[in-house]
Amino acid sequence: MPLPDEIEHRYYTSQGFDPAHARQVRSHYLPFVDGRELLVELGCGRGEFLEVASEVVERCLGVDADPAMVEAVVAAGHDAVRADVRTWPGETTERPDAVFLAHLIEHLSVDEAHELLGGVHDVMAPGGVLVVVTPNPACLANLMNDFWSDPTHVRLYTLDLLAFLLEQTGFEVTERGGNPIGSPGAPPLLAAPPVDVEAGELPVGVEPPAPIQYDESFQLETLLDETSRLRRAVEQLVHGVATLDARQQQLRHVVDVLAQRHDDVLAHLWGPNEIYVVGVRRP
Repeated sequence: MPLPDEIEHRYYTSQGFDPAHARQVRSHYLPFVDGRELLVELGCGRGEFLEVASEVVERCLGVDADPAMVEAVVAAGHDAVRADVRTWPGETTERPDAVFLAHLIEHLSVDEAHELLGGVHDVMAPGGVLVVVTPNPACLANLMNDFWSDPTHVRLYTLDLLAFLLEQTGFEVTERGGNPIGSPGAPPLLAAPPVDVEAGELPVGVEPPAPIQYDESFQLETLLDETSRLRRAVEQLVHGVATLDARQQQLRHVVDVLAQRHDDVLAHLWGPNEIYVVGVRRP
């Protein structure tokens, strides 16, 4: 039995979807559409981007196949139509100068994505801007869990592949990157513990040495007789302490470098949740 059209609405409702958070994340893309006359969002969902974009765009229109999503957008006071986004470019009479696709292309195969982008190019006004947003496949959370939780996801798209598809369908890529807003980063349990031991302090769990016990029968004459031996012992001790201090400084440097490398690896594996490519329609 095929999935119902409103499956997306049901899924995000079950996951406790936060519209306020979605609006905050989508606000990153407002500069790309600012001042446009007609923005069309394909796969508009509940209309979070339409809501924030309506403040900088003259007119907004949402398109979605999920009737519950379209109903929510209209109830919020925005224009929306129910249609299959894959066929909408061939059916519409609209001539948008901005098209926004957020978390839509991962629901399509490469063939379907290529066909959709080509159709978008054909209906857009010359110089129109296209923004494509999708989950970041370089983010470990997406790759290992989040992406596969959505029952309608088909495949992940890298920045290089997105840029290639836009170029192949008549767009000039002007910007690409990751959205820094709303990315939680690595789980706290993976964070490196702080390394901050001041001089004179002992790390947690390290006991101080036991105090030296002197023999009460120790006599000054004995010390005077062995002055040369004591001097040599002190010199060796000073040299040993200096060597130990130098090695401790080297070890601290190594620990600092390893901690930075650890943070760099986590930042790479838990990068932005979503990536985007911006293209301008060629004449």
